[in-house]
Amino acid sequence: MLIANTRRTKRALPLTDLAHWLNIAVRKLGSYPAVADRIGLSPHMLRQFSTITRLNPKAQALFSLRKLDSVDAVVHLAMLPAKEQVAMAEALATRDIDTKDLRAAIRLRRVGAPGSIGTLLSRVKRSKTKREFVAEFVVRGNHDRKSILSAFRPYIPTDSFVRLEIKGRLGRLVLNVKGRQALAKAAIRLGVPLKHVIPAILRETLP
Repeated sequence: MLIANTRRTKRALPLTDLAHWLNIAVRKLGSYPAVADRIGLSPHMLRQFSTITRLNPKAQALFSLRKLDSVDAVVHLAMLPAKEQVAMAEALATRDIDTKDLRAAIRLRRVGAPGSIGTLLSRVKRSKTKREFVAEFVVRGNHDRKSILSAFRPYIPTDSFVRLEIKGRLGRLVLNVKGRQALAKAAIRLGVPLKHVIPAILRETLP
């Protein structure tokens, strides 16, 4: 039972059941190292499977129902007080956060960052890298920032703009993922390659 469920990521048993069988094996063989030697795992890794017994019963229930099934999640939840374990386990189960978020929030707490674990998680989520797309173009004629933005708006939703920079004759348009998709659609609509779509938009809408 232990060999089949500890040496692969896809397990037939929930972690709560696995911890039960592990406890029986340790009682029979006398220690974690003895069990680890039999099944070919390190004692440290084997102990991680038993960490689930340290969780709040409500958090354990999410693993029993297999709404959660990650040993990494168990280990990091066990670092929290019981009440916070439940809140974070529920957030993991609903995919509001992932284990990387939780790990980062716990790291912040360890270095002395103030606030609850929820506050620290919000800080982690705000600091996540956001994908941005940059397109540079030549500003021709007497066009200013306002007129160029007006030219883009029929093709790119307002909430897709991150910023527009104009430095002399060089323009730089920064878009989010949605804006990048809109720009690709504009290229198809205007019948031009993506790399030529901004000059085409400006020619189409500006005098």
